[in-house]
Amino acid sequence: MRRFICLVVVINFLLIFMPGRSYAADSNFEVDWDYLQPFTSNRDIDTVSLHILKKISETKNKSVYRGLTITRPYGYIDYTQQNQDSSAVGLGPVYMVRSEKDLSAKLSAAFDMSGGFILYDKTFPAGGRHFNFMWRVGPRFIYQMNENSSVNIGYMVMHVSNGGIGGHNPSYNSHGVSMGFTTKF
Repeated sequence: MRRFICLVVVINFLLIFMPGRSYAADSNFEVDWDYLQPFTSNRDIDTVSLHILKKISETKNKSVYRGLTITRPYGYIDYTQQNQDSSAVGLGPVYMVRSEKDLSAKLSAAFDMSGGFILYDKTFPAGGRHFNFMWRVGPRFIYQMNENSSVNIGYMVMHVSNGGIGGHNPSYNSHGVSMGFTTKF
């Protein structure tokens, strides 16, 4: 099992740092910040995440990004009939697909879907593993400040799970606000 996990980690990091062909004239870098709260009380985990993304391809209204997620979930879960601390720090590669529609010359609406493999500094949540998969989905509005920069705000729904690897899967779901800034270099 450890060999498999190491292989997945190595492949993901190679994919992040491999040069990719960009269909955009310049590379867009986006930094997004999420503050997400739980849907249920037995998973009382607030999550703050920072996503650093680079646009790697673009068609008329769809874009693909890859990058890095740094996440800080903190709180408690009801595990074995008692609340147990489920705070950790995680880091991992992420990929995002965005479908965007212009509403005006400066405003557009988008729908984002992203997923990544996150490694944590300790088992997370309580009773879990040192790794999880993080899936995020949600709408956002993007305001184009000038030809090189934009800001955005959105609503995200997130699912964190180890996929049942190892037989136990203390997953959790959360939702909340996402804000970001994009610029070209």
